[in-house]
Amino acid sequence: MSDSDGSGTRPQPHIRIDSFRERTAYGYPQRKQSKKPLRADYAAHADSLLEQLAAALGSTPSPDTRVAIQGLKKGVLVEVSTMQPAPNSRSKAIKTPTALEYPAQEIVQIRSQRNADRTESTILFVPDAARAFLQTRINEYKREPGNRARDHIDEFEAVEQFALAHSRSLFAGDIDTTSTEIVWWELWLRGGKRRADGVVEAARSAHIDVHDDRLYFPDTTVVFVHGAASMIAQFADRVPGAISEIRRAVGNIEPFLERTLGGLAPADWVDELAERVSPPPIDSASVCILDTGVASHHPLLSSGLAGAWALDAAWGSDDHAPDGGHGTGMASLALLGDLEPLMGDTRAVELTHNVESMKLLPPGGFPPTEPPKYGLVTQSAISSVEVERPNVLRSFCLASSANEFPPSQPSTWSGALDQAASGAMLGDRSDDDTDEIAPKRLILVATGNVTGGMMINVMDTQPLEDPAQSWNSVSVGGFTRKENLPTPPPSFTPVVQANHRSPYSRGSNMLPDDLTPIKPEVLFEAGNMLADETGYCAWNPAVSLLAAGSDVLAEPLVPFWATSAATGMAGQFVGRLQAELPTHWPETHRALMVDSARWPQPIRSRLIGRGAHWKSTSKGEKQRILREVGYGVPEIERALASARNDLTLVAEAEIQPFILSEDSRNAVFNEMHFYKLPWPKEALEELENGIVKMKVTLSYFIEPNLTGRASTRPDTYRSFGLRFAMKKRNETDARFRSRISAAQTKDRTETDGESDYWLLGPKAIQAGSLHCDLWRGHAIDLAMHDAIAVYPVGGWWKSHLGQERMNDRGRYALTVSISAIEHDVDLYAEVKALVDARELEISVASGSSRAR
Repeated sequence: MSDSDGSGTRPQPHIRIDSFRERTAYGYPQRKQSKKPLRADYAAHADSLLEQLAAALGSTPSPDTRVAIQGLKKGVLVEVSTMQPAPNSRSKAIKTPTALEYPAQEIVQIRSQRNADRTESTILFVPDAARAFLQTRINEYKREPGNRARDHIDEFEAVEQFALAHSRSLFAGDIDTTSTEIVWWELWLRGGKRRADGVVEAARSAHIDVHDDRLYFPDTTVVFVHGAASMIAQFADRVPGAISEIRRAVGNIEPFLERTLGGLAPADWVDELAERVSPPPIDSASVCILDTGVASHHPLLSSGLAGAWALDAAWGSDDHAPDGGHGTGMASLALLGDLEPLMGDTRAVELTHNVESMKLLPPGGFPPTEPPKYGLVTQSAISSVEVERPNVLRSFCLASSANEFPPSQPSTWSGALDQAASGAMLGDRSDDDTDEIAPKRLILVATGNVTGGMMINVMDTQPLEDPAQSWNSVSVGGFTRKENLPTPPPSFTPVVQANHRSPYSRGSNMLPDDLTPIKPEVLFEAGNMLADETGYCAWNPAVSLLAAGSDVLAEPLVPFWATSAATGMAGQFVGRLQAELPTHWPETHRALMVDSARWPQPIRSRLIGRGAHWKSTSKGEKQRILREVGYGVPEIERALASARNDLTLVAEAEIQPFILSEDSRNAVFNEMHFYKLPWPKEALEELENGIVKMKVTLSYFIEPNLTGRASTRPDTYRSFGLRFAMKKRNETDARFRSRISAAQTKDRTETDGESDYWLLGPKAIQAGSLHCDLWRGHAIDLAMHDAIAVYPVGGWWKSHLGQERMNDRGRYALTVSISAIEHDVDLYAEVKALVDARELEISVASGSSRAR
């Protein structure tokens, strides 16, 4: 987590004293000047430098398009060139003087290169406030020293020229900075994580895609961005001093699969990484892989594998899947993520969570599991794991799917997952238990895969496979950032460009939107396909993830792809989330996962226009897009903590949706929850017409009821339903409460006349147990939406009186996030002050009550 004081960093930082630090160059003892002067006329040289510097610095830009980055002053990049060595000199180059750097003034050298003529060129960052300082130093260098040493000779004597530096000077290699080809780049950012967070937020505001992964070095943070060279160059011009170098990002997993790479075999790479992996804390959260078993002796898994079992002991717990295994790869992704960036790194890897393996599928020689038994087998596997290691905070990953049943309706398999998540499996609760104390489980399930074929068929969105229609599970689809071609490149092209939906991924846009949930909810890296000249698409290791293989001796590293890979990556995300926030409910972890998700720019552009609101497409079209891509790609730091200008409010509560009527003849609605939100009104009003976003996510687990009407009547499938509604602008609290009460019987809120602000609107919320919508508009308008309601709608607890469940209680998690990442505004402080004041008020009232 960050300890930064930047407006876009997270979590909200402590107060730091870095600005009080002043560093000066070490003062060497005075020695007699004995070296030969390099300049015949120092005054003329100084005059030349002053003239060049004035031209290079120019005037302060007007209008000033430079982006303000916390902890970085606005300034200019100046290229410094040294003089050539004498013809008979043995010197390989005249170096840029190290003294030409003034930390106290924040004048720093950020990049240098050696030229063919044995000179050096260095990019010098000069803050606006330090211009006069630098000119004064040159004027002092110009003065005749008399009998003493010339002032600042070590700084300027070797300097031949000052010139304005353009962003193209930051690019390494021969790069056409006018190119519009979209590729991956490395941005080498000066400073640590806090400054990098500010640059990343600025890049995203400039519609540049930024990869979540980073590399940290003592003075540099490397981030990966996706865009055209022209776009990256324009962005670099707007953040002078932040970027020290820009490199084309290349590479894929192929080198690590080769038998040798620089004399190293795959086993050597595995052993080197294994030495850097340290085990997770005792009693940490665990991710259980329900799959084909695991190679438990794999060096990359041994530090974090908490258990390996099989549903039938005769199967053995090893990974029986052919071609490198499947459960082993899933386990390694859930534990370590994609291994490719780790293999190319040297940092220590500290695990935050464990993995477990339960062999769900029988190996060869045993009868295959019949489709009707999928649900029972899955529940038995879950129960068996909990018997083996009880009282563990865990999530479950299931990457198996089947196409025997249509996903437009619940199946026994999807229903079994909903039961498991809600704590409604056999043995989960006794007859006198109420629903809220039954165990809840977070389950991740793959949407199923498109297996390849001709381009025209692959690119059409295909319906998800059973059991991904499960209401309570998080259905995981795929996107990809992988587009590098094999080396040497054959006649292949990537099927999709980076940051698009993966061609393997399935969706729900062909399913009835009023009867089925929006699936997938989230996307994770699934890899890409490559197409040949005929348009035939297939997998390729160059655009796959790197995972641990089951054959530890012969093939310890294998390519891994499709929504199995995405589900493994989702498991790593949830493992980290639950390890960091272990006291939250599984419903809350699911809400935070969705709340943290963002769409990559190519997907985002399909939904967000240039104005204050969403694109002027129909609500139905927007929902069809979401049924392909969900709510985006989750970001772990956003899930874990808030920032000054990007905060999340979290509530966890129990609710009794229904109660038996006074005449005992039927059940009626019981309670609603209203939240008078601690709202940053002053901060939002100061932004006026600045564009901000709000995201509301409501997460709860329903107890399923499989009936013949379940596919057409969601209220007969769910035990209860919940909805949320936001208070309108200029609406009184009394009117707001009255409006929500009237809406319960209609299973939605009434039309609010502000539909342009919401991505989907209340009419789109029908099925599912996770409801999410996004508001986008002017800050001044959001300032007045300071209350939210959570209220029940019908379910079989209410309608099936014979089940005697009408008095049961459920629970939910609610997250409300406000994002103003394009603005330097402190929303967090105002909200925190309101929360602190409220808690103090409650504490005082409680103390007074006890005193009486």
